[in-house]
Amino acid sequence: MVDGINTMKNKIEKSKIDIKLYSYISLLTIVAVMLLVYLFKTYTVNDYVLLLVFSLLSAVAETFLILLPKVGAISVSFALAFSAILLTNPLTTAIITAAGVAFRCPYVDGRGRVHIFNSPIYKTVFNISQYIINSSLAAMTYVAVDKIIDVGFVFYNPVAGTASLLIYIFSNTLFMTELMSILLKEKFSTIWKSSFFGLLINIVMVSLLGIVLAFSYNSYGIGGILLFFIPLLLARYTFKLYIDMRKNYFDTMNVLVRAIEASDPYTSGHSMRVSAYAEAIAKQVGLPQGKIDLIKSAALLHDIGKIGIDKKILNKDGKLEEDEFKTIKSHPEIGATIISDLSYLSNIADIIKHHHERNDGRGYPDGLTHDNIPIETSILTIADSFDAMTTNRPYRHSLGLETALNEIRINAGTQFNPDIVDDAIIALRSTYFILTE
Repeated sequence: MVDGINTMKNKIEKSKIDIKLYSYISLLTIVAVMLLVYLFKTYTVNDYVLLLVFSLLSAVAETFLILLPKVGAISVSFALAFSAILLTNPLTTAIITAAGVAFRCPYVDGRGRVHIFNSPIYKTVFNISQYIINSSLAAMTYVAVDKIIDVGFVFYNPVAGTASLLIYIFSNTLFMTELMSILLKEKFSTIWKSSFFGLLINIVMVSLLGIVLAFSYNSYGIGGILLFFIPLLLARYTFKLYIDMRKNYFDTMNVLVRAIEASDPYTSGHSMRVSAYAEAIAKQVGLPQGKIDLIKSAALLHDIGKIGIDKKILNKDGKLEEDEFKTIKSHPEIGATIISDLSYLSNIADIIKHHHERNDGRGYPDGLTHDNIPIETSILTIADSFDAMTTNRPYRHSLGLETALNEIRINAGTQFNPDIVDDAIIALRSTYFILTE
C-alpha cells in the first residue's frame, strides 16, 4: 500500500515537472519565433558564403560539445557566433547559431551519435530557441551600443563587444538555470550563482578566439578562418581534459564513499547527508564556491579512516571499552593519512583529520581550540554531529529535529564554533526537510 502511494506521488510529481518543463519550452519557442520575425523584417543576409561556412563550422563545433555531469553541455561554437556578431548582422548570427545546433551530431555514451532525427523534439526545440534568443539579443546589443558609443576603431568596438558578451552570458545562464531548476528540483538562485561565474570565464576566453576568427576572415577570407579554427578545437580538447579530470575525481570519491559504507553499513548514507548539510551551512555562512566544494569533498570522505577500524568495534551494540574507544578515535588520523597520499585530495586531509576537534579544546586528535580550528572544519563538525543525532545508531535511537538543533545551540562555544551556530541551525533545518521529504 505504501509503495503504491509513493508510486502515485512520484507520478504526480513527474507530471508537475513535465507541465512546467513544456510550458517553459513553449514560452521560449514563442519568444524565439517573434525575434526571428523581427529580424527578417529588419535585416537581410548580405554574405551567403559567410553564412554557409560559419553554419558548417558551427555544426562541427557543436558536434564536439562537452556534456556536463548533470544537465547541459559546453561548446566552443560561441567563438563563431561572436565572430558573426562582429562581421555581419543579428539575423545572420541567429541563423548560424540555429544551424549549428540543428545539424550537430555529438557522441553520447550508450546512445552513439545523437542528431535532430533521433532526439526528443522538445530538446531540439529548446536548444534552437535559446540559441536564437541568446545570439540575437547579443548581436542587437552590439549594434545598438556601437551606434551610441564610438571608440574610433574601424573593425571592433570593445565597449559594444563587452556589452554583447554580458547580455549573452546573462541570457544563457538565465535560460539554462531555469531548465536545471525544473529538472533537478533545486533553487534557481543557488544554481544561477554557481553557474554564472563559471560560464563568465569560459565565454570570455572563447570570445577572444572569436575576435581572432573575425579578424582572420576579414583579412584573409575563408582560408584565414579555417586556419584559426584549429586552435578553437584545441581549446575544446583542453577543456575536455579538465572535465574528464573532474569526473575521475568524483568517481574516485564515490568509490571511497562506498568503501566507507561497506565497513560500517549501519551508517549507510551518512556521508552523503553530512555532505549536504555541510554544503548548506557553508552557503548560509557565505563562503565562496571554492571553499564550499572543498567542504563537500571533505564531508563525503570524513569517515574514510573507518576502513582501518575493526568491524566488530564499529558495529558493537553496547558501550565501548576504553581501548576500543581509543581505537575509534584514531579514524580521523587514519583518514587524513589515506587522503594525503592522493595528490588531488590532499587539500582536504586537515579538515578530515580535525573534524572531531571541539571549540573548547577537548576534542581529538590534537585538542585544537576555537582560534586554531578552520571554519571548514567547524562546519563539518556540526554537520557530522547533527546527522549522528538525527539517525539511529547501534547504541541509541535518533533524536527529533528540534531536539537535535537544540543540542547544537546548547553546545555552542563548547563543542561547536559559536560564530556559525545560528547560520548552521537555519541551514540544517531547511536541508533536513529536503532530505526527509
